[in-house]
Amino acid sequence: MRILVHPGFHKTGTTSVQYGLERNAGVLGARVRVLQMDDFPDAIAAARRHSAQPAPRRLKKYAAGFAAAVAPLDPGDPRPVLVSSEKLLGWIPGRKKNWSYDATPELMERLADVLEGHFGTDAALTFYFTTRAAEDWARSVYWQNLRAMRITEDFAAYRPRLERAARLDDVVAATRDRLGRRATVIARPVEALAEEPQGPLGAILRELGVAADDLMPFKSYNMQPPGGVDELLRLNRSDLDDAALNAAKRERIQAYQREGLMRQKAGEGKPG
Repeated sequence: MRILVHPGFHKTGTTSVQYGLERNAGVLGARVRVLQMDDFPDAIAAARRHSAQPAPRRLKKYAAGFAAAVAPLDPGDPRPVLVSSEKLLGWIPGRKKNWSYDATPELMERLADVLEGHFGTDAALTFYFTTRAAEDWARSVYWQNLRAMRITEDFAAYRPRLERAARLDDVVAATRDRLGRRATVIARPVEALAEEPQGPLGAILRELGVAADDLMPFKSYNMQPPGGVDELLRLNRSDLDDAALNAAKRERIQAYQREGLMRQKAGEGKPG
């Protein structure tokens, strides 16, 4: 029995992985059991609260929420299990005063506890992190948060706040140390997966031993459109009230989407 958890990181092609799973659900259903964010909303809510304000009770709720999602899965079914959601790590750095991935090792340990408790300790458990070069990752997080919040700093001023969180390989190493021999912990830079026919999704499925060569093509989502940062920064610095600002940014994002500026064929370009 093989289980693979793909918990992100944020802004490392995760939206495209999840969209590819949804688009190919009919093909993949006979090969792999998939859990995504809609399957464990209580775990996500607890992860977010814990990442912002760590507390033992939130870890318990996180484990309980994930256990509820796993409970319907038959341990005797030979199909492998794939869990994919960056929201299992809590808030993206920069949201709700969370500026790090310090909670990741203990969050992943709780997932391992739940999975071993349900499927048994003989299950082959893998945690598969997609990573990204620090500068590109920081720029992408800045873009994402610029969309969601009224950030008025330019990237140069904002970047130092992300210094700790951008050390993704350090987080992977800490998770590997925390889990020890209980699980295999893998990190794959999205830059190295650019030539994969289905991008990171194809690599993840092959790691799990699931055939991926016949998947329907799909687009990479959340790409950063040219000039988007400058345009949203200008809106954030304007004298619009919050409601008007949110409406203006929403209209601008929708325009980018209509123009196809936030999508590319999977495996091409960089995540947004």
